[in-house]
Amino acid sequence: MIILKLVIVLAILLLVMYFSLRLIKRGMSKRYEPKARTPWNTLSDGEDPTL
Repeated sequence: MIILKLVIVLAILLLVMYFSLRLIKRGMSKRYEPKARTPWNTLSDGEDPTL
């Protein structure tokens, strides 16, 4: 009986770890995607986009 409880707790723990790792990886990949080039992105390059 105790072995069954340990298996259930371990399965729940593994599921929580799996989903948390998926969320972390998804958030990191979106954070570092390059932004599309627009005239307003050149502001960070020190250029005036209105010229």
